[in-house]
Amino acid sequence: MGLLANVAASRYGEPYPPLQFSLASPVDRLSDFIGIAFGFRRLTADAAWIQTLVYYGSADAGADAETVEQGGGQYTQFLAYCQRVAGIDPYFTPIYYYGAGVLGWNLNRIDEAEELLKEGIKFQPKEWRFQKFLAALAYKDGHNIDELIEFLEGFVEDNDCPNMLRSILANIYKKQKRYLDAIKVWTIVYQTQDPLYLERAVSQIKEMYPLAKQMGLKAH
Repeated sequence: MGLLANVAASRYGEPYPPLQFSLASPVDRLSDFIGIAFGFRRLTADAAWIQTLVYYGSADAGADAETVEQGGGQYTQFLAYCQRVAGIDPYFTPIYYYGAGVLGWNLNRIDEAEELLKEGIKFQPKEWRFQKFLAALAYKDGHNIDELIEFLEGFVEDNDCPNMLRSILANIYKKQKRYLDAIKVWTIVYQTQDPLYLERAVSQIKEMYPLAKQMGLKAH
């Protein structure tokens, strides 16, 4: 183990974090250490990312069926799973957006969402959208819907935007009876072909298309 640690330390100087940071999460696995030691950070981060999705996609112990259906639950180790991915590869941008979205919106743990985003800012200071995301969390916490909409509108077409945030904007539009705008967002979601959101996108578009026609809007 000592030899591998030396290999890992010598293989990765800046801009990658030291080994003790990369393996600081309580949910780290031996495979993480081996992957880092042999120079496969991105591949190892990909595997950890998939395991994070599986963890959040599984029913949380103790949560009722309705809570699980709405994406809620405790998922007490979710931040640790996200930090595991970020520790392996701090330039794995999707983990910050997805993780902060789940923590801030679905799990209502804004402090943890902010902690994760600040870690992203530390390693990617030029990624200005992290700062915007922090602001969006503040808007959400302060119930400032107009500012939240403005942030989401500037982000939904970005490839790094999680479909969860797109669905939040679409639902806001729906509540405001902005059906055509909601359809446009759900169309973006549909085009990602994300299996977690595909069926919902289709059902929402079908539901709102006649509502948009009733209001005299022309939906494409």
